[in-house]
Amino acid sequence: MRRRIIAAALWLGAMTLLGGCGSLPDGKPFADASNALLSSVKSSGNAVEDALGDAATASPGDKAAYEALEGKFAKAWERRIAMTQAAARYSEAIADEIAAGNSGGETAGRVADSLKALAEGVNIPVAAPAVGVAGDLARFIFARVAIVKASQSLESAVTQAQPAIDRIAQQIVDDSDRQLKGLLLDLYKNTVSGIKEPYDRDDSFAQQAARRREAQRQLALKDPSALAKLEQYDRVQASVADSLQERDRKLAAAAAAYRTRLRLVNAMSHATLTWAQAHRDLAAAIQQKRKVDASELQSTIVELRALARKVGEL
Repeated sequence: MRRRIIAAALWLGAMTLLGGCGSLPDGKPFADASNALLSSVKSSGNAVEDALGDAATASPGDKAAYEALEGKFAKAWERRIAMTQAAARYSEAIADEIAAGNSGGETAGRVADSLKALAEGVNIPVAAPAVGVAGDLARFIFARVAIVKASQSLESAVTQAQPAIDRIAQQIVDDSDRQLKGLLLDLYKNTVSGIKEPYDRDDSFAQQAARRREAQRQLALKDPSALAKLEQYDRVQASVADSLQERDRKLAAAAAAYRTRLRLVNAMSHATLTWAQAHRDLAAAIQQKRKVDASELQSTIVELRALARKVGEL
């Protein structure tokens, strides 16, 4: 009987130890995907900046203004990289806590610190919330950090961090939409102006010739002797048609390049929101004691890289 009790106790102890060792999933896939996203954002920025530089040498509208916009775009993308880097650091910190097997109140405190660092890396002033919309977000994150810090386990801390992660990811997207898209539009307008300018005389001449030709056509309907002059107008229009077709091809190429760059920014925003969803899956994996699934985030990164290559080829 005593042997049975000892054996049962040993078995129970072993199962407890095994359950404890296996209770936390591997957070590395989430951290790896976050770093892959960071790498893709960097390479995407390089591709866009190179393409913008090529466009400047090909058809600058106002060269000084274009170069100033290029500089602003480069700084805005650096800001985007810094934000993504903050997200990657947060992801690594959580993965490290999981790998260490930490799960108590002290761990929750470190998760809260990492969340605060992420917010500050995205330029959300958690320490001193301001007034207005930005202040509302900062106060929300500040309150959420306090809730995370008060958690008693890693499982609870990561779960309680999710609302803040969602808001931070949306803030990154909103910041990119406001800055990057606006600058891309201004750069595109400058390029269009540069393309059109050398053809302005031909365009004006063609419009005048078209009006005169129509008047001559109406006259020729009444007086056949006016046909000879009508043929002259036809030759005039044909002489500038090739030039204007060349302009139109350049404008179409510029529009296609602009749309592709916008798609890249949109894909980057989608990947950022998918990162927040991957964090949600991480929290669920910790709760459910299952494997972390970062496949959707990896898929969006593949799409982002493909678009970056396309931008580089334009």
